[in-house]
Amino acid sequence: MSQDAHRPEPPSNAPRKQSWQEAEAALLALVPPVAVEGEAEGAANAPAPQAVEHSPPGWGTAFFVALCALYQLRRVMPLANVTPWDFEALFSKGSGTVAFLVLFPSLVSLWGIARGDLKRQASGSVWLVLQAVVWALMAVVALFKGEFVTALLMPWHLALVCAIQMYTLDPPPLEAPVPPRAPPPPPTVRPATPEDRDAIAGLQDAALARRPTTFESPLEGEEDGRHPVLVAEEDGRVVAYAATRAYSSRECYAGVADFSLFVAKDARGRGVDALLLEALLKAAEGAGFHKLTTCVLADQEHTRKLFEHQGFTTVGTHAKHARVDGAWHDVVVVEKVLS
Repeated sequence: MSQDAHRPEPPSNAPRKQSWQEAEAALLALVPPVAVEGEAEGAANAPAPQAVEHSPPGWGTAFFVALCALYQLRRVMPLANVTPWDFEALFSKGSGTVAFLVLFPSLVSLWGIARGDLKRQASGSVWLVLQAVVWALMAVVALFKGEFVTALLMPWHLALVCAIQMYTLDPPPLEAPVPPRAPPPPPTVRPATPEDRDAIAGLQDAALARRPTTFESPLEGEEDGRHPVLVAEEDGRVVAYAATRAYSSRECYAGVADFSLFVAKDARGRGVDALLLEALLKAAEGAGFHKLTTCVLADQEHTRKLFEHQGFTTVGTHAKHARVDGAWHDVVVVEKVLS
C-alpha cells in the first residue's frame, strides 16, 4: 500500500580602493556554481527574474500617428482659409511652413518606427508633447473667445496619445553574467541494510501518524531475502523507502507481490518517489516476481498519477474500504505485470 508519500559563505570584503566595476567582478567570481548548503529549496529552484522589455512602437502605432497627422492638418485649414481636405491649396497659399511644423513630429516618429531607431522614436515623443501643448493653448484661446466647438475640436488629446505611444524606454544596461547554479544531484538508491531500520521505521511512523489506515502495516518487507527493500539516500540521510511483501500465503500467488512506498516530507516534489519506484520495479522483476500490486486512497491524485506514469493499470475501486481519520474512504487497486 502506498501512503501519502509524495512530496555561502559570505564573500570576503573587497579591497577599499577598488572601482565599482572591479568590486562587482570580484563579488561575482565568489558566487559558487552549485547551490549553497542550507539554502531554501524554493529559492534554489525559482527561475531567475527576467528583465521586462519595453515593446517598441509597431506599424499599428505608425498608422495611428499618420491618421492623427492628417487630422491635425485638417484643423489647420480653417486657420488658413482653405477648403477642408484641400491639401494642395494649403501648401500653395503660403501655409507650407505651418503645415510642415504640424507634420514634423509625426514624420520624425514615422521615420523612427520605419528604421527601428529608438532615439528618433523618443525624439518624436518629445515633439508630439510640445505639439499637444501648442494645441492645448489654442484650445484655451478659443474658449476665451467663446468658440466652444472649435476648442473641443483642437487635437491636443490626439497629439498627447501619439506622444505616449511613441514613448520608448532606454534599453536596460548590460548586466554581468551570473553563473548558473547546478541542480542538486539525485539521491542514491540502494538496497537497505540493517543499519537503516531506524530510518525506515521513522518514515513509516511519520506517514502513519499523518494518515493512519486499517489496511496499512508498519512492518514492511520480508525476512526470507526474496523481497527487495530499497532506500533513497541523500547527503547520508535516508529520505525514502520502498519494499515488497507477500501478496498472499497461497502458493498460486507466489509470483505476485504487494509493495509500499514512503517519502520524507521534506523530500517530496523532487521526483524521489518516481526514482525509487522505478528501481523497485526492476528489483522486483530481478527477484522473479511476475506482478506488483498495491492500494491507494482514491483522493491521492499525485500517487495515482505516479503509478499511471510508471505503467500501472487500475483494477477497480473498493467502496468505503479504508477508515481514515474516523471516516471510510474509497480505495483504488492498481497493478503492473512485470514479465
